[in-house]
Amino acid sequence: MNVDVESLGSFSRTAHEGAERAAGNLTGMTGIETAVDVTAVTLASAEALVRDDRRVGVVVDFEGEITGTSVLSFPPEGVETLLDALLAGDGLDESAVREVGNVVTSGFIDAWADRLETTIDIAPPRYVPDIGANSLDEMTLERDYGFVFRSRVSAVGEELDFSFHMFPDPDSMQAMLTDGGDEIPVEKLATLREMAQSGATTASESVSAMTGIETTVDISNLSFVPVEDVPAELTDRSHVGTVLGFGDEPQGYVLILFDEPSAREVVAALVPDADAETFDPMARSAIREIGNVMTSSFVDGWANVRDTTIEISTPQFVHDMGRAVADSVVARLGQRQAFAFVFDATLRADDRAFDCQIYALPDESELRAMLEDIDRGATAERTTKAGSL
Repeated sequence: MNVDVESLGSFSRTAHEGAERAAGNLTGMTGIETAVDVTAVTLASAEALVRDDRRVGVVVDFEGEITGTSVLSFPPEGVETLLDALLAGDGLDESAVREVGNVVTSGFIDAWADRLETTIDIAPPRYVPDIGANSLDEMTLERDYGFVFRSRVSAVGEELDFSFHMFPDPDSMQAMLTDGGDEIPVEKLATLREMAQSGATTASESVSAMTGIETTVDISNLSFVPVEDVPAELTDRSHVGTVLGFGDEPQGYVLILFDEPSAREVVAALVPDADAETFDPMARSAIREIGNVMTSSFVDGWANVRDTTIEISTPQFVHDMGRAVADSVVARLGQRQAFAFVFDATLRADDRAFDCQIYALPDESELRAMLEDIDRGATAERTTKAGSL
């Protein structure tokens, strides 16, 4: 399958409009005001679609010019909020949840039908009591990876959020994302995602070697989002970490973000005499150093593909809400491009509460150049180098 980036951007907008219609339908049913947080096109692996937390879901198949499966999922407490609004606290009612799924999904699919100027038929909704117990790929993906349109919607002033995943079949994606223009083989994007996965694993090993905290890569994705929506990919929690620029091949930014407790553990392991509560200068220096090493590890594979040296800037220490950290990066990228490919990975430790997120945002023009150089059999020596931009 080949992908035209302009078409990908066009259908990303359609997905966002569909999410807004779905949110509007939910508001109309329940009276609960909702808003779309983020919509992205994700090249997802099978394992990345497995959820550890329990979510109640509604699965709806659709057929027409675009064919596939959609999954609407809520946390259990979100379902209770919905049912309180619909049934005045009568308890779990599967038929009510199915109806919510049917109405919300119809709003999403209607946007696609309008965009394609066609009719799309949807099948009766299926109630799934525990999406977390099923890997979504068992219901949807037929390959090791595939495009997924995903949206996250939250309520205003209510304990309610829902996720919507749309899984078009490969033939539908081929028809939609090919227009005879400047196309990218999806296999190259998959290779790039695998490189990011490998880089995240190396970064995880760097954390373990420097701190003694054994971490593993929990999730790794490649998403395509409007530049202005990049901050919404990050959580509202307070984070401690670094922002680094890298270039010239490719230009872009890497964000290494620890949640506060994890950052304190890292500081305590690296410099026990530092004040990890207030993040004094010694603590900040430790965070900058580990951010520098992790970033070098993460972009190592990209240097390998380009058979070149990738220099990274001096790390900038950040301590702020996740979305606020991304704002300055978005402001710079937004001057050059409307959409961004975002590589994200989450590192976790099995024996303690530990969370570190890695986000890489390459410049689009340089990303295209890197895609042209991708060769699965490349064996060039890795030459990542730290330095000043």
